[in-house]
Amino acid sequence: MIGWQDEAGDTHRGTLFAAFAALAGGQAHSFPALRPHQREPWHAFTVQVAALALIHAGTDTLPTGEAAWRDLLLALTPDTPEAWELVVDDWSKPALLQPPTATPADKAAYKNRLPTPDTLDMLVTAKNHDLKQARMVGAGDEHWLFALVTLQTTEGFLGAGNYGISRMNGGFATRMSLGIRPAGGAGHAFRRDVERLLADARARPNRRTGTPLLWTVPWDGALPLDYDKLDELYVEICRRVRLRRTSTGIEALTAGSKAPRVAASELKGRTRDPWAPMKADGSTSHTPTGAGFGYRQMANLLDKTKITLPPLAYADPADAPDGLSIVAAALVRGQGKTEGLHRRTIRTHGARRDTDVRPIAIERIGEVARKRADEGFEASRRLSRALISLVQGGPERARLDDDSAKKKTERWLARFNDAVDGIFFDAPFWDEVSGVTDNPRMAWRITLRDIARDVFDVAAEAAPGTEVRRIPARARAGSLLHYEMKKWVEDAEYGE
Repeated sequence: MIGWQDEAGDTHRGTLFAAFAALAGGQAHSFPALRPHQREPWHAFTVQVAALALIHAGTDTLPTGEAAWRDLLLALTPDTPEAWELVVDDWSKPALLQPPTATPADKAAYKNRLPTPDTLDMLVTAKNHDLKQARMVGAGDEHWLFALVTLQTTEGFLGAGNYGISRMNGGFATRMSLGIRPAGGAGHAFRRDVERLLADARARPNRRTGTPLLWTVPWDGALPLDYDKLDELYVEICRRVRLRRTSTGIEALTAGSKAPRVAASELKGRTRDPWAPMKADGSTSHTPTGAGFGYRQMANLLDKTKITLPPLAYADPADAPDGLSIVAAALVRGQGKTEGLHRRTIRTHGARRDTDVRPIAIERIGEVARKRADEGFEASRRLSRALISLVQGGPERARLDDDSAKKKTERWLARFNDAVDGIFFDAPFWDEVSGVTDNPRMAWRITLRDIARDVFDVAAEAAPGTEVRRIPARARAGSLLHYEMKKWVEDAEYGE
């Protein structure tokens, strides 16, 4: 059974089919058992499955009843209704996100026993310190389901026999998500994305079809599937896993493989993932870094000269005029480690429409973000010169190639960038996007100048040295900052 909460906070429980009905009807506001890193994989899984089922049924209507969703999902697997059950004793048949064995002898390969869902999940932690492992003793079915979804649809390479998914750029990359989300919780986001995918399918009647659910195909661990024979919205798996019930609950048995499940390494993530941003040259999908989604990273993501946005990151005329957000999320992977769970939600501050009452194009948002980010970088560069002068004691001419001085200024530049990040997407940003302000460039430079001054003042107070040395150092470095910022702001006033 799966639990979800409505907008009032009341908890409900039901089958997988009931969860789809609650999502479609908007009753499922959240799923309390989801761990933070499982939110996006669960959203993508439910949206892809629902869109596949509705496309297969030839309908655009999302039903809100459990029985209707049972019929839709079972129609995707007419010969194997077990494909929607979490535990199936007959391993020659699929179970949910668990492929059937190709032969009876294959069962012997499943030697690795995992007692809890968090040992199955994809988090890689350092020597049991970052997050305690194997702590979900007595977990319920939903915990195993969410762990399976996350593992099978987002995991990367983790040593010999443990291959990753096809929907990212390489085994050590990350499947990230970038999209537009309405207000109202999980159900509204689900319905919006499903409807957009259905509209896309209608607009492209020749879209590629093929195998939609990869766990329904027997897998001996050796023979990969041909990418060209998969449906564009295929829900994949990357590991051989089977769950079984024991006297104390559920446990997982796993086996390695000699090849990835999908033969698509040459695609480098170019798999039409509806949430995956691509590099503008079309070469690979975008892989975020451990830096997360600060204002500079978001500006890069929204810059059409660097990134091609995924289909679900574009606003649509059918979207509600209020409450839309841009959401970027990723559990960033490294070689044998996890480099952080990153999520950024940018509210678009109400109705943002042009004179024809159409949504403001996200390309316009990206254009403004790029310009503002460039200005932020320039302000930090000017602040950096003043800070280097400060830590060097205020010489007549600061040595800007002094690596030791640069290292001492890093925390203050980080403080500056954090302050900029906190206000970057505030109301003035959206006023500039909408074109309702005069000379937004100058206003933004004044804001950056004031932040830089505040950071410099704090740094000057904390700078080491006697008061006799600190006063002239602060005076000379402060004058340098004042001069550079004054000229910079004046240039904006005259359009330079």
